[in-house]
Amino acid sequence: MKLIVCLLFAVAVFGQQKPLEIKIDSLSVLNSNETERKFILHYHLTNLTNKPITFILNPKDLIPIGAGSLRPNVYYKLYENETAIEANGIINVESNIRYFKSEAEYTQYIDSVDTYIKSRTPEQLSQIKKDGFLENIQNIEANQTKHFTTILVWDKNRYHRNGDIEYYIEEKEKHFLELHINLMAEELLSNFTEDEKKEVLSNKIFIKGWFTSNKIEIDLGE
Repeated sequence: MKLIVCLLFAVAVFGQQKPLEIKIDSLSVLNSNETERKFILHYHLTNLTNKPITFILNPKDLIPIGAGSLRPNVYYKLYENETAIEANGIINVESNIRYFKSEAEYTQYIDSVDTYIKSRTPEQLSQIKKDGFLENIQNIEANQTKHFTTILVWDKNRYHRNGDIEYYIEEKEKHFLELHINLMAEELLSNFTEDEKKEVLSNKIFIKGWFTSNKIEIDLGE
């Protein structure tokens, strides 16, 4: 309890000041063919305070905003005009896409992942989660800006479902992209011992909260 209180006190140092800005700088078509369209996304994070800040984030791995709230990723949200498109997986980060020559090759890959997970002990899986947490610790100095570039891919599929709700991406309507980050700290420390938590959190001002970028048009037309 004392650890969490200290962490929250550190966050409260900023009062009502907005500590971090996320902003899309540009989004343009990199190339397009019959089966997919690639976009190059430039965005930045700026420390708006006069103190160094620390937070947990994987700044290059974008996932749909409906993919889960307890993940340290950048979320994207798509709009058709002013209406949010709630379907997942419309666009993907290029580095996360795997191409398979056949269904058999795909099945073999899935089986290999399952085998790897089943071969790890609970302690090993816990350590993998810890390592991922530590790799995603970001530090930004006072008033510093960090720039990021990501390649996004749309497979040109216009029909999507989210449960019972169906979506069709209209060719002639305008579409927009928006980024979100949900910064957390103690929520992601469940695999750490109390001593490990103290070591991770010591001498750091972790910021928490939900931050939203500007909207920018994305070409999902013909």
